[in-house]
Amino acid sequence: MLNRIYLFLMLILLLGVHQSTAQNFVEKVTNFFEFELKTNNLDTTHYIPKVVAAPIITYEPATNLALGVGAKLLFKPKKAGLETRTSNIPISISYTLNNQFIFWSEYNIFFPQERWLLKGNLIYSKYPVSYFGLGSNTLQSDALEISFDQVLVEPLLLKKVKNNWFAGGGIRYNQTFNPGIEDSEEGIAHPRLVDSLSATSLGLELAVTLDSRDNILNALSGNFLEFTHGVYDEALGSTHQFMLSRVDYRKYFRLSPNRLDVIALQLYARLTWGDTPLLEQSALGGAELLRGFQEGRFRDKFAYFAQAEYRWQTFEQIGFVFYGGAGNIVNEGQGLELGNLKYSLGTGVRLKIIKSENLNIRLDYAFGFGDEIENNFYLGLAEAF
Repeated sequence: MLNRIYLFLMLILLLGVHQSTAQNFVEKVTNFFEFELKTNNLDTTHYIPKVVAAPIITYEPATNLALGVGAKLLFKPKKAGLETRTSNIPISISYTLNNQFIFWSEYNIFFPQERWLLKGNLIYSKYPVSYFGLGSNTLQSDALEISFDQVLVEPLLLKKVKNNWFAGGGIRYNQTFNPGIEDSEEGIAHPRLVDSLSATSLGLELAVTLDSRDNILNALSGNFLEFTHGVYDEALGSTHQFMLSRVDYRKYFRLSPNRLDVIALQLYARLTWGDTPLLEQSALGGAELLRGFQEGRFRDKFAYFAQAEYRWQTFEQIGFVFYGGAGNIVNEGQGLELGNLKYSLGTGVRLKIIKSENLNIRLDYAFGFGDEIENNFYLGLAEAF
């Protein structure tokens, strides 16, 4: 752990030694990651489509070192002008030293004049994770290394109903299969757990979104609110009957009209009711929610979380962030258990790749505080929220 902290601090110091030296270095690096697409199929008189690529590096005990590449296609459809925000289709592919694989995409496509919004998720993974059990009092010593394959498809089509308000719906299909526990003896000892890892969720989703952000990838100002509610039933093809709701609110404050310094806030809640499959239950931990803790470190039916981030644009293409958050998971019938909150504190470096889109490479290092202290680092494209 100390080696990772020293490496991270050295990077910060090197970037801050001399502004011009750091700026020249970043200019050379960022030019390598951006590619313009000369095509009439996507191009408009206002926007040249781009592909931006960056490395992905993470480390977790269950996966070992993960290496990969993330790319974002930035474009505007034909007949989309300045009033239409830039659409983005991200793709990330990661491979770990434990021979695991994950493909992920979370896209936002604005139609001309933003009359329609197509958004969603697409995931395929063959990726073991550490499972610590349900509840907020689990310890690292409780971990079992479980494995499963996952396919998730979630397209949502929303129509603009008012300024910055969109409403609509879609489907969500999530299947987990090929379950196992990495230690065969543990697998024999936990047959019920292995069986519970296989499930098919197919449901209908309603969605309402408010999105007044000036930039989808890294907002300087505006609000974002997303509410989704899904109903999953055996009549639709699910193996379990349950409901899943999610609320995500974000607010961005630009501190000065002459600088890109921002305070960003997020409130998040995810709730499930009924016979919820184990891997559909709400979780905290990972690169976005409760950074510092492993992905899925805490899991139960209800999750709530709040975080704040100060984004300090120190130089033209170099910035730093400082963030903190708190949240917890609870079961049905429990209170919020505010006395048992989990906390996240961290800092990070930002290297701006595309000035026009305010798009950064993100390097974060975070500590998670609960009954035990954990830490992790993350490298990828765009902000955590």
